Amino acid sequence: MMIKAGLAAFVGDAIRNTNGESVSVPANRGTAKEEHGWKTARRMDFASFVTLSRNTNATAMMGMAPFVTSVAYSYDGTQLASGSRDKMITVWDVDDNGGVVSQTLVGHSEWVYSVDFSPDGTKVISGSRDMTAKVWDLIDGGIPITLRGHTADVNSVAFHPVTNTVATGSDDNTIRLWDMSNSGALIAVLEGHTDWVRTISYNHDGTQIASGSNDYTIKIWNVDDHGGTATRTLVGHTNRVYSVAFSPDGTKIVSGSLDDTVKIWDLVHGTTPLTLEGHTGSVKAVAFSTDGRTVASGSYDSTVRLWNAHDGAAVGTLHGHARTVTSLRYSPDGSHLASGSWDETVHLWEISSELSARRPTTPPTPPAAHALIFMVAVLVFCLGYFAYGRLGGRQILARRYGRLSTTDTEEEVQLNQHVE
Repeated sequence: MMIKAGLAAFVGDAIRNTNGESVSVPANRGTAKEEHGWKTARRMDFASFVTLSRNTNATAMMGMAPFVTSVAYSYDGTQLASGSRDKMITVWDVDDNGGVVSQTLVGHSEWVYSVDFSPDGTKVISGSRDMTAKVWDLIDGGIPITLRGHTADVNSVAFHPVTNTVATGSDDNTIRLWDMSNSGALIAVLEGHTDWVRTISYNHDGTQIASGSNDYTIKIWNVDDHGGTATRTLVGHTNRVYSVAFSPDGTKIVSGSLDDTVKIWDLVHGTTPLTLEGHTGSVKAVAFSTDGRTVASGSYDSTVRLWNAHDGAAVGTLHGHARTVTSLRYSPDGSHLASGSWDETVHLWEISSELSARRPTTPPTPPAAHALIFMVAVLVFCLGYFAYGRLGGRQILARRYGRLSTTDTEEEVQLNQHVE
């Protein structure tokens, strides 16, 4: 069932969204108009962000808070897909000024955990707690192709970067390869992990898949049109591996774990991985920048951190999310970073080229006599950057799916069975 949703955008005095609800918006930022059943604002300033809001009542009728679980860019960077706990996939048309909803895909009977675009941008694949993956045709529409075979949640999905193959990873400890040129016929089942497969990622030419698991390991698989073989197992994390991603040239892998660390693995030289520490919670999402110079990580501590991919030095921290950051993707041109969160938003950050290369400077320690003044200044500083998202990037788009009705503790309990 398609739900028509209202969108609240910040543009001036109080306006009404498409459901007749009053929303408050800053003045002199742009003009509001209705598109695809949503009301949106065209912002004239580049530094701020737009908040899009779906009808909270409609969400409540579905019996769940719509946490954002996954984001993915199309290969040309003109669209962004987001999956969420409300069983839906939203496709956005995006540009430097924000985004508007293009399509809403409804068909899963449980949470959507993962989304990805086909190389030509005409299709989206989604993986769900309902033990299926679905491939959606964005051009012709119609009923999606449903991939059945997994015996547990489908946590991660990925399109092959060249061919019509798709890969899915599941709580049944397996990875499956499917042939979309043959109506989604099963190609092979890859077995080797001893616990849930949380995350999968293709390398740049589709000859390898990396997978991360609850068994604390990362496996590298050589794959082709007929199947795949595990060629290497990376051991180093001390808890579950939530996210993996290849560098653009395929020579490195970045991983995030429940052990609160990020690791960068050199697949060529096989040296001890770089361990990046700084998050104060489990690392749920990781991504390499398009030029391979920067790694981004998202955590239960609600922050996105940027790191130098060469030496692991901390580059900056993006503040803006109010809860766990679940997914990260760089735009194809590397100018933006999309982040999804349990706070029901997707943020789009502008990432400058100098930010990717720079290393942080350490502020001098303030004199003891000025400690109180310093603490107040830091508080104001943090609040300012939380509002404007300018520490390491600028927030220009945020999608809010609705208000949470649970406390943080209740939220953890509700998600504990799968997340923890």
